[in-house]
Amino acid sequence: MATSELQDYCMNPQTVLLLRVIAAFCFLGIICSLSAFLLDVFGPKHPALKITRRYAFAHILTVLQCATVIGFCYWASELILAQQQQHKKYHGSQVYVTFAVSFYLVAGAGGASILATAANLLRHYPTEEEEQALELLSEMEENEPYPAEYEVINQFQPPPAYTP
Repeated sequence: MATSELQDYCMNPQTVLLLRVIAAFCFLGIICSLSAFLLDVFGPKHPALKITRRYAFAHILTVLQCATVIGFCYWASELILAQQQQHKKYHGSQVYVTFAVSFYLVAGAGGASILATAANLLRHYPTEEEEQALELLSEMEENEPYPAEYEVINQFQPPPAYTP
């Protein structure tokens, strides 16, 4: 099928533009999801990044982008169906526009991002005082390590005898 026939029977400029917008939103969703994943994995110390991670801004943007893509996919399928019904080759031919695997993958990605957002929002984060206490404890443990002989001696000593 030539390019002009494809445009005559399957797509019009509006549909092509809509498919490009869908591709752009998918790409932005991938970038947002990757940034949220990296923030979750590395646990940044910078206050702005910490707030972004704690309140799941990147996860929420991913969910919104997935929902937008699903809406655009539905709109594009309706436009393609209308275009094909207007330009039937044969009067009695039936046109079927169905959602393929890609639509269900996008819907699954939206559902998974909703679960990730909910998990991130329900997670308990320590307060600033708790963080400072944990840092202080870890610094104290690093500064005063036990001698190597202490562990070896304590391993082989029998417990004290029972005395009433």
